[in-house]
Amino acid sequence: MKTFKKWVKRLIATIQNLLAPEDAKIQKLLDFPAGIMRDLLPKSPVYMKDVFVLFDYQNKIVRLIVKSIKYKNNANLRKRIAVYLYEEIIDMSSDIALFEGAPPLLVPMPMSKKEKRKRGFNQCEELVREIKKLGGDNIEVSYDTLKKIRETERQTKLSREERILNVMNSMEAESKIIKNKTIIVLDDVYTTGASLSEARRALLSAGAKRVIGIFIAH
Repeated sequence: MKTFKKWVKRLIATIQNLLAPEDAKIQKLLDFPAGIMRDLLPKSPVYMKDVFVLFDYQNKIVRLIVKSIKYKNNANLRKRIAVYLYEEIIDMSSDIALFEGAPPLLVPMPMSKKEKRKRGFNQCEELVREIKKLGGDNIEVSYDTLKKIRETERQTKLSREERILNVMNSMEAESKIIKNKTIIVLDDVYTTGASLSEARRALLSAGAKRVIGIFIAH
């Protein structure tokens, strides 16, 4: 049964690649070693407490990277970006474990069941899975600690105020494993911070000690 499921997944991936081939610019980027690719991409200008962002979303290539992971579920690109996120998370985890006495818990920004069904995957969950593969026992993750409990409109065309109202009280957190822990929430793009603020509210209300957001781009 497991073999059949793996075969089906490979078949779906092959069909997706045929229908939506990777952009030539993305493939050129992936031809570079991981360290060089990271140096070539413009770093995010964001410097805020408990918000970590890798790259500048104003750059066309960075936008293309995010869209390829978010909408095409580009596995090769996801693995590469997961390496960069992992490097940042490991640095954070070392400091947190040293000063707070326990390592953080990594969770993906959640989607509603309807959203996930429509897209077929949650790109943030996929990235967390890749990071877990890289980190093994060094990374503690949970995929269902933070949940989206209410459908929301797409944030893209909403103002800052509308975004905040749109996501208000749309998430909840399971308290069992987060009591007094630092939680790292992984999302793809940081825009106004509305989703992170809602995730932080839900996690802190459930007993988390601190909530940090990590993003691919802003």
